[in-house]
Amino acid sequence: MRAAVYTRISSDPKLEGLGVARQAEDCDALAERNGWPIVARYDDNDLSAFTGRTRPGFESMLTAMAAGEFDALVCWHTDRLYRSMKDLERLIDIADSRGVQIRTVQGGDLDLSNSSGRMLARILGSVARAESEHKGERHRRANEQAAAAGKWSTANRPFGYTRTGEPLEPEASMVRAAACDVLAGKSVRQVAREWRETGLTGTRGAAFSSQNVRALLVNPRYAALRVHRGKIVGPGTWEPLIDETTHRGLVAYLGDPARVICTSFEKKYIGSGVYLCGRCGGVMRHAVSGNPTVRRYECKDHQHVVARGEPVDAYVETLVLGRLARTNIHVMLDAGEKVDVDGLHSQRAAVQARLDELAALFAEGVIDGSQLRRGTAELRSQMAELDATLAEVSRRSPVADLLAAGDAVAERWETLSADLKSKIIQELMTVTILPAPRGSKGFNPERVRVEWR
Repeated sequence: MRAAVYTRISSDPKLEGLGVARQAEDCDALAERNGWPIVARYDDNDLSAFTGRTRPGFESMLTAMAAGEFDALVCWHTDRLYRSMKDLERLIDIADSRGVQIRTVQGGDLDLSNSSGRMLARILGSVARAESEHKGERHRRANEQAAAAGKWSTANRPFGYTRTGEPLEPEASMVRAAACDVLAGKSVRQVAREWRETGLTGTRGAAFSSQNVRALLVNPRYAALRVHRGKIVGPGTWEPLIDETTHRGLVAYLGDPARVICTSFEKKYIGSGVYLCGRCGGVMRHAVSGNPTVRRYECKDHQHVVARGEPVDAYVETLVLGRLARTNIHVMLDAGEKVDVDGLHSQRAAVQARLDELAALFAEGVIDGSQLRRGTAELRSQMAELDATLAEVSRRSPVADLLAAGDAVAERWETLSADLKSKIIQELMTVTILPAPRGSKGFNPERVRVEWR
């Protein structure tokens, strides 16, 4: 009688295959005692039979069984073969129709050719499923307890930390610097490019992209906030890389649809989308004339106004540096209204508690769906306002960052990307390019109207 061997183990993170190898040895011995030659082997390593995921080895085994490629199936135990009643019924249909005998090392024989045997198989399947469900309940309860205690937990080592939750250099410093830089106006794309230039990769070996850097920066883990089932449940016990205010600010800043372009993409020229058309008030865009070495700015929507790019940019940069050198801008930057950050966090926590309370009342049947939607919409609107305020509190002024260079402001300006220069210009002034008078040639500074903020 031709025999096939099926082996499976639910968890083998290192994929060493030792568990299925032990099962195979015991199955081989059973086949040998019965005098059955083994003609096929099927295995599913590191794959549960309970979750519903497709098991390639099991599927191949059923296909071969239906084709009559073997007469007996040997496995270590019935719970290695199936834990789902759906899988069992498929097995019964095929094994019964093909007359396949099923032998197990530890669970006895399965005779699926009669009602008593099928009943026993179903009972064993129900017991195995109950064991899996009970195990899942224990694990969920343990995870909830660990989350409530703020314990570190992760399946894979996150960037910036060791596997056990200690900050890991230089990754930790890169995260801290990126959080500050993005709130100071640096684009996420530029951060990703700078990280790639270091030669480091993500913990799974992938090169950094703006998408995964963005996801990393808004991850609550870096503010030592414990997440369970996608929800922040409280503070963690590990060392944060950024404070909670910075985290909330990043989430609001990077999540604002109005800022998606400025946080994700970089301007290559300082006036793109910044300079305004002197005729219609629309923004100017960068363009290239017939001569690719000559660049220009033009009215984006109507081409009302056109101006050479290099002299306009040089003039605007001169005005910026002059303004920073001879005004009391330090005092102006420090004169803003002071914000009670702790109070904002308390208000946000109160709104979140009310959202949770609404969900609980709906689950209990105290309120209906329309009441839940109305109350949720109002509270989420309040939450959005609080997050926007936190974002502004956390955002660092690119002008203030530049002034931190002291007497070396001009040298620092030269090292900035066009994207950051553009943000500084937007913070300091409104630049409007006026139409050129008839017959004029060359650059005329009078065409550049500046209104200081």
